[in-house]
Amino acid sequence: MLFEKIERVAVGVKDLKAAQEFFADLLDIRFDEPLTDDNMKIRAVYSYLGLELVESTGPGSMIDKFLQQRGEGVFCIVIKVSDMKEAIRRFEAKGLRRTGELKVGGMREVAFHPKGVHGLQIVLVEYQAKHPATVAALGK
Repeated sequence: MLFEKIERVAVGVKDLKAAQEFFADLLDIRFDEPLTDDNMKIRAVYSYLGLELVESTGPGSMIDKFLQQRGEGVFCIVIKVSDMKEAIRRFEAKGLRRTGELKVGGMREVAFHPKGVHGLQIVLVEYQAKHPATVAALGK
């Protein structure tokens, strides 16, 4: 199966700590430790529920632009794929335009512009997943 699952929904927020506290209380969830990408000027936290909160760490970042244009809200959905090359081919064959790419460790993400997708930015992600029991047992 090429498209495996909706992996997470990313929400652009102005204040990561305040948003994290709000959603943790509202949904009774925990978030992992924050991850920062200095090149992209973003900081994000992830929950096992599939909610990602992301804030800008500097002017001109994609989240900064998003917040200025639209305000806080759903920034994108992230879909896990089994074959990034084939998924990109399929999206581009439909006329969708790539807007960016990110590689962190063994994870690769490719973003597509929301125009042509009913205003929804889609990000494809590919990585080799471990079973949650393995992660829990090994602590990684």
